[in-house]
Amino acid sequence: MSANEIHAHHLTGAQARSKNEWSSLVEMIPSTLDLISARSLAHQGLELISNAANKRCFISVLTKTQADLRDAGVPVLVKEHRGERQVVAPSDLTRPQRRWLGQLSLELYFTQLFRSDAAVVDLWPSRLGVDVGGDAVWYPRPLYLQWDPEFLQALRDVYAGFFLGNDACFRNGIGQLGLDSSGALLLQHLGEGDQRGVRFSATKLQSTLLEMSANRSTQDGSLHRNFIAFGLYVVSLHELLESLGLAFDVRSAFMRSYQAG
Repeated sequence: MSANEIHAHHLTGAQARSKNEWSSLVEMIPSTLDLISARSLAHQGLELISNAANKRCFISVLTKTQADLRDAGVPVLVKEHRGERQVVAPSDLTRPQRRWLGQLSLELYFTQLFRSDAAVVDLWPSRLGVDVGGDAVWYPRPLYLQWDPEFLQALRDVYAGFFLGNDACFRNGIGQLGLDSSGALLLQHLGEGDQRGVRFSATKLQSTLLEMSANRSTQDGSLHRNFIAFGLYVVSLHELLESLGLAFDVRSAFMRSYQAG
């Protein structure tokens, strides 16, 4: 196969993934309708659309994100999305490359949550991958937001409490998120046991959301609007890691990225 044919093959694969990458998110919408109010859905949607139109702010967020990843020792190159991306299809990566990319993706995920008050939530397989030169590159679309401070702190408490064995911190975070009746289910997307060999599945995530919805009590209010953006973040991470076809060490990724704050 010639160099041009290889290049075309890679781009065709990326285009095919782009057409289908939202399917899992669309399938999960019914699972979340009982969790988030129509007002919160509209509020968060308008915020994301408004942010997407502010190119100057997006460039600033990308610059800050690159600096945070560099400080955390996560070797992912962050680049503005412009036209087609030269990202190698996961099926064309070697097993070591896929494992490397998956671990970096998890470290990126946690780094944004613990080292910044903003996040770019576009981790779909067509946006984050390995280029022909062997570098990990990220070409996100302008899907970003500034987290509500209380929501972000609650998320941090949940993850830190879970991975560091601090039950009081975990319970506080769950309570602040309004997930007392089904909060433990939220972390099923990170695996059971010691989380050192986790296989990710968008279908399993959907089942978890359905179970969370079914377990919510009449006393539970609607969830914070930031759960919309957080949902995009989690779903795209699952799509990416599932596409790599391996189990990943979530616990070590958290410990490498964690920063108390």
